[in-house]
Amino acid sequence: MAVGRYAGLDGLRGTASFAVVIHHSLLMGTDIGGLAVFLFFILSGFLITGILHRARLAIEAGRTAVRAALTDFWIRRALRIFPAYYLWLGVFVVLDVTFRDGAIVPELGWYLTYTQNVLIGFVTHAWGDFTHVWSLAVEQQYYVFFAPLVVVVAARRHAALMVATIVLCLVAIQGLNAIGFEMISLYTAPITGFVFMGAGALMTLERERLPALLGSRPALALAGGGIVALAAYPVAERTVGFHLPYAVLVAASASALSVVMIHVLQRPDGFTVRILETRPLKFLGLISYGLYVVHLPIGVFAERWLPLEAWSLASGLPRNLIDFAVMAPLSVAVAAASFFLVEAKFLALKDRFGAAG
Repeated sequence: MAVGRYAGLDGLRGTASFAVVIHHSLLMGTDIGGLAVFLFFILSGFLITGILHRARLAIEAGRTAVRAALTDFWIRRALRIFPAYYLWLGVFVVLDVTFRDGAIVPELGWYLTYTQNVLIGFVTHAWGDFTHVWSLAVEQQYYVFFAPLVVVVAARRHAALMVATIVLCLVAIQGLNAIGFEMISLYTAPITGFVFMGAGALMTLERERLPALLGSRPALALAGGGIVALAAYPVAERTVGFHLPYAVLVAASASALSVVMIHVLQRPDGFTVRILETRPLKFLGLISYGLYVVHLPIGVFAERWLPLEAWSLASGLPRNLIDFAVMAPLSVAVAAASFFLVEAKFLALKDRFGAAG
């Protein structure tokens, strides 16, 4: 399995992160943000499972041991994920307590332990001003559950493990849907995220055997149409009552987004990858983690501190356009500062550990 930088993936990550910003400002009411998060899951499944698969191969070759591989992996993941997350969580808590009602404080334990997806989906059944980080909890749960599993299971069985994961998770989603669990519960449940991570994992494990047809331009065009339809699905559900089982939506989303990913992997010299390799998208990919974490709180406090409604009335521009015009550049600026002043310092420490993350 080839190791190294994959052309287009940084730009794909940057596109996904900016799509979430658009969702929370310009295009609220669509599912563009949900699809972007699902794409993040696929990217994580591809990259992280590749790391774990190579660790297992090293174990089988006698170059390392299970405990050492897991320790290196978890330390390197912590260096990447924890600093910016806990920094901006702390900033949000201080601002929330100082300038608002401190509503996040009673729920802080969930956020500190990366279990906020359980809080949102199965306790409060409600979104808040920092709940967008639920997806980071799902990723951490994947690291905690699948890292030991992949490192212990024989490398030749990894693809079968991921196929079984996808099937079992889809069955579980359909089962929970059938007995009446709400959409927010299904959406934030780890089993939904694991479907997309499993799909990404299969791409790294079976990359050389993926059919060329899946990476073709017609397949990409069909997937693009499907993504547009899936993004507009909430609108159709609200306006005309069109409804699909959630397992079908998850399977369709995973299929469409996987085709996009496969196209990028199979056509590194193609037009799509050339676009994704442009400097703006690669830069957004570089700061994508911080951008994802900070954008919604920036929007929340911009609404509190800035006369956004007055600007909209004075300019004649729609309020959502004003929201986007404020949130997007501020979020990019703060995320860039977060990366270069905080995240990069901790990323430099990863070189002290093995190549497990």
